[in-house]
Amino acid sequence: MDPRQETRVHHAMAAVGGFFGVYALLTRGGTFGSSETSNLLYLVVAGLDGTWGAALVRLGGIVCYVAGIVLAVLFRRTGRMARLRWSSMAIDLTACVALALIPEETDPILALYPMLFATAVQWVAFSQAVGYNCATIFSTNNLRQFTEGAAEYLFGREAEQLRKLRFYGGTLLCFHLGAAWGWWCVRRWGIPGIYGCVPLLVPPAGFLIPKKGLACARPSGGRDW
Repeated sequence: MDPRQETRVHHAMAAVGGFFGVYALLTRGGTFGSSETSNLLYLVVAGLDGTWGAALVRLGGIVCYVAGIVLAVLFRRTGRMARLRWSSMAIDLTACVALALIPEETDPILALYPMLFATAVQWVAFSQAVGYNCATIFSTNNLRQFTEGAAEYLFGREAEQLRKLRFYGGTLLCFHLGAAWGWWCVRRWGIPGIYGCVPLLVPPAGFLIPKKGLACARPSGGRDW
């Protein structure tokens, strides 16, 4: 894939990740549905407290996340990353439909099972671009990489560090633009506001469609479809 096209796909999917993140926080009691750190910690707490029902629900969330990663790895092992990425977007779309139908009074972790599965697949499918390891579903490491690149460029003026900070800066910007759109959708429509994520899946789908000229030029042995 052309580097510019690859960057656009990655940044567009970061907007999807930002939408998912803020949607979970605003609709499910401040629960972040794109990672498992807090869920793992609360699982330990639930076990120590003896609240086995809560522990089982949280364990189910972990199973969903792990299952998503395993499925994505199986896709990746076939060597056809394009199919994995198309599948990830289809799973994101399916998750949007499922999330919109889950009642507001549902346990927050249980309600986020579709998102936990979908974001796990997305994490593997869009874990890097143009040589940079970069998640599209959360921002901590991206903020670190952006800050490192900015500091290195400030003190060393190296072109590579400028490229790095631009890439990670673009990812952070798109992630939080997606979050801002998600905030508006939730404020406007509540639980069904997740449907506002669907239009965000259109740009990366468009960017993933191979350009005719590139497809003709690609050797038959190098096809990733």
